[in-house]
Amino acid sequence: MSERLKFMGRRQELEIEKKQLEIRIQGLINNLRDALDPLAPVEDLQPAAIAGWSAELGTARERYRDVIADLKKIEGILGK
Repeated sequence: MSERLKFMGRRQELEIEKKQLEIRIQGLINNLRDALDPLAPVEDLQPAAIAGWSAELGTARERYRDVIADLKKIEGILGK
């Protein structure tokens, strides 16, 4: 297999991962918004869930940034 085809395949994999991460990040944001409803009673807050979603959001965002950087490198190599 040529090197160009390998890079094209890797680009496809990264594009798929990027879309998955976007969906995951949006889901986490929605969870946090729902959990942090300013009109909800304080006793209904779920601090453990909020903390978990926040940590997951941070991890997903870091991975998303890595994927974007890798895609830029591949685009540079492929000339697009």
